Amino acid sequence: MKNIYGKFYKAGWPVIIALLAALFGEAPLYGQITLVRITDSTNPIISDQSGGYAGATWVDYNGDGWEDLYINRVFLYRNNGGGNFSKITTTLGGGQVPAIGNGNSWGDYDNDGDPDAFCANPESYLYRNDGSDLFTRIDDGVIGNSFANRGWACAWGDYNNDGYLDLYITLPAGFLPAGYPDTTSHLFLNDGPPNFTFSKIDTGAVVTGLAPYTVGTWSDYDQDGDIDLFVGSGPASNFLAPDNLYKNMLKETGSAYFTRITDSPIATDPVDGQVWNWIDYDNDGDLDAYLTNWGGGLGGVANNLYRNNGDNTFQRMTAAEVGSIAGDVDISLASSWGDYDNDGDLDCFVSNDANQVNRLYANNGDGTFSPVTGGTLGSDAGVNTGLSNGDYDNDGRLDIFVMGNGVNRFLYHNETQNGYHWIKIRCKGIKGDPSTPGSNRSGIGAMVQARALIGGSAVNQLREVSAQNSFNGHNSLTVHFGLKDATLVDTLKIRWPSGIVDVYTDVAADQYYEATENTGLIPLAITSLDDVPSPLAGEFELRANYPNPFNPSTNIGFRIADHGSVELKIYDITGQWVRTLVSERKAPGDYTVQWDGTDHSGRPVSAGIYLYRLRAGKYSAVNKMLLVK
Repeated sequence: MKNIYGKFYKAGWPVIIALLAALFGEAPLYGQITLVRITDSTNPIISDQSGGYAGATWVDYNGDGWEDLYINRVFLYRNNGGGNFSKITTTLGGGQVPAIGNGNSWGDYDNDGDPDAFCANPESYLYRNDGSDLFTRIDDGVIGNSFANRGWACAWGDYNNDGYLDLYITLPAGFLPAGYPDTTSHLFLNDGPPNFTFSKIDTGAVVTGLAPYTVGTWSDYDQDGDIDLFVGSGPASNFLAPDNLYKNMLKETGSAYFTRITDSPIATDPVDGQVWNWIDYDNDGDLDAYLTNWGGGLGGVANNLYRNNGDNTFQRMTAAEVGSIAGDVDISLASSWGDYDNDGDLDCFVSNDANQVNRLYANNGDGTFSPVTGGTLGSDAGVNTGLSNGDYDNDGRLDIFVMGNGVNRFLYHNETQNGYHWIKIRCKGIKGDPSTPGSNRSGIGAMVQARALIGGSAVNQLREVSAQNSFNGHNSLTVHFGLKDATLVDTLKIRWPSGIVDVYTDVAADQYYEATENTGLIPLAITSLDDVPSPLAGEFELRANYPNPFNPSTNIGFRIADHGSVELKIYDITGQWVRTLVSERKAPGDYTVQWDGTDHSGRPVSAGIYLYRLRAGKYSAVNKMLLVK
């Protein structure tokens, strides 16, 4: 019955749903993933134009709990909440030299509590985050030699496990502009406190040789406790060649150096490799791999999906086995993996070059994927390069930004309405003094595993915190899990780069947590009220609850004027989430919702002041109420 339904769904329902959407104006739902493209011209993310093969990254650079957006070269956007962004025009957001630029990576290299940015360009720069939207460009030491450090992409990672982030920069021989001669890629070792300078590593497999190195990705693919390095090396011409993959020998020998991986098929397949992504797409506890291929000189090349056999040997999957995710012949650059429908497994978004449409593949939960083409996804195209996912409005659903030339930028708000649960984790390492154990403050390299009872079965999901898992950028450093019908995570396990392992049990769903290494897990409070436009009369209204004060229940009324996603949540006075009353798409009209004074687990809350926040479209409002006992 399951197979029959799957065939009917793929063949018939997308057409029917598209026709209904055309008639009634609703965003169509495909495979339970609904991404709605934002077209508001007042949003600078939408109205600004850009060019080149630049990357993009969602990153909470100011630590207020909201994902900001950085686009390599000149664009930094601060998230004000409510879907509103402000363009920052200080040193980092005000432009870099030269104007052309490619990759970025964010990580707290000086362990002072905020993420810093490295930008790989024909002239590369490190920007230290000094707070208050201010960044200082580091121009001294070997890391400040911008011309010598020229490159294409970059990635932070602690390859010697000393608690301080190191840096790798790839240089694509033959692809930098005139006046920027070819050189090898670059590896910098963080010297740590007190000055956090760097030493350049000039010997070893990862910094010798000339090749069209594209993007380098750090990942502990064999889960032995040290990060390995995977370098896309696509010729970007009319032939294919194997990529350059390296195993870190730290755990085997006690010394951090790299040897070339020669295993078939991952290291021997002829490819036009751009970005390696290491993900557990089948929830079996080991890391599988997905490689995007450019293949422009060949009219496109299918991307490669490798399944881990459980012993760190790999099988290249075919389209017949997994679907078109391994069969579509495109000119691809980035892939971004995330559970976009919160159903407990990883889906995949791919950006394509040369005016080809981008691709979204929904994970069917059985090792196969189905294409998603709802809304404008089937027609949005351009020279699309960087790609990043992050929950920019903190509603528990991953949103997507796609970088492109000119006006071909796409910001997608995730409006999937299936009632599924989720959890988000921001990892915070504790490394300070060199004599004390601990990991980098950004938690980069941490392995996070969530076990939950989904659909009556125990499901284990695995995520790795990465500062380079897209094309010239990366997803948010915040780990996100979809939980479907599970209201709590039975076991949350974090293996830190230091080797410290933290385990938490019975963690409530639908919360954003901060996990501090060897310390604890706490919900993150709301630290910013939304700066939203004032609605016109009749467009949007959040009414005073009645009765107020109340005991045991109260009614909350609101009005919306447009079809769209509506969210009504209760918070305590400190900003901690208490309960979600509404999270679904609604038609225009007046609504009343009752709150019975219980939290998300059905337990009565204590007396006191509570906040209730309504979000609908671009509007947001917050009111207070008093529970008495």
